[in-house]
Amino acid sequence: MFELMNKLFSRWLPCATLATWSAILLHLAVAPSGAVWKNIAKWTFLFSGRVTAFLTPEFRIGVLLSGLAMGVMALVFLLFPADASCCSAADCGHSLTRRSWGKVLTFLILLLPITTAATFSPDGFSASAVNHRGVATDARALPMRTAPLPPPELPLPTKDATPSADTNATANNSTPPPAAAPASAPQQAQSPADYLQRAFDGSIIVEVLDLLYAAQDNALRKDFEGKKVQLIGQLMPDSTNNPDGTRFKAVRMFMTCCAADARPVATLVESAKKPEMPEMAWIKITGTATFPVENGRRIAVLKSDKVEATKPPEEAMLY
Repeated sequence: MFELMNKLFSRWLPCATLATWSAILLHLAVAPSGAVWKNIAKWTFLFSGRVTAFLTPEFRIGVLLSGLAMGVMALVFLLFPADASCCSAADCGHSLTRRSWGKVLTFLILLLPITTAATFSPDGFSASAVNHRGVATDARALPMRTAPLPPPELPLPTKDATPSADTNATANNSTPPPAAAPASAPQQAQSPADYLQRAFDGSIIVEVLDLLYAAQDNALRKDFEGKKVQLIGQLMPDSTNNPDGTRFKAVRMFMTCCAADARPVATLVESAKKPEMPEMAWIKITGTATFPVENGRRIAVLKSDKVEATKPPEEAMLY
């Protein structure tokens, strides 16, 4: 009987362990592109995308590949049973796995931690966790970032309306040049900030990091200062430098590689009154970006016109 139990455990426990790990990793993973994968995610518990709360995009593919690899390995164990003679023999050097209860204990040690974490771990940070990590409102504590490059400029007529080099080349080929635009017609030069994304109302869509970096960078600041912007973050009170009680924080988590190094960053928001929403609620703020100098340093303050509840963004973390 003892030998039979050992053979059964040796036959099925490796397969069950690999299959469970595979299922958990595939549950956390993001579905690959394609209708088949999307349907699998829709009708099963797999590919929930929860990994987006724990890893930056470049590391998420590893979760998917690991889950698929362990699934294949479980299938191999199922179709091609391992030799259980070693751990069924009395002289086996694996003292724990010689006994049935030892095999079950090994199985639980491998599976309980990851199963518990996948089942009960939250997908976001609580207000307490954010406060313990310290909310950064100054970009000098963060990695430096350069301003995004504007799109290449389109060729424009010269100021004195003389033909350009390309036009002269065309004339030498006996092809008549295009008719010159009337002198009164205004030149349609591109705005240097045309690369910025805008909402339907024309306001510039920004992230918390954009305003923090702009406070320290003159080129970025020109894109946002005095302009209408729209920003999404999580509501937190501001307990420093807020004598009138008119300010609160719009917080996002900034992650370098994984949730372990995630750091809360925030833009200060100035409003006539504090929004009547629970702490850490997701809010969308529309207002004017300002960059005053306070206590000897330049900071970002969003003077809000409207604050409303909103759904979390698809990517809750900033990278």
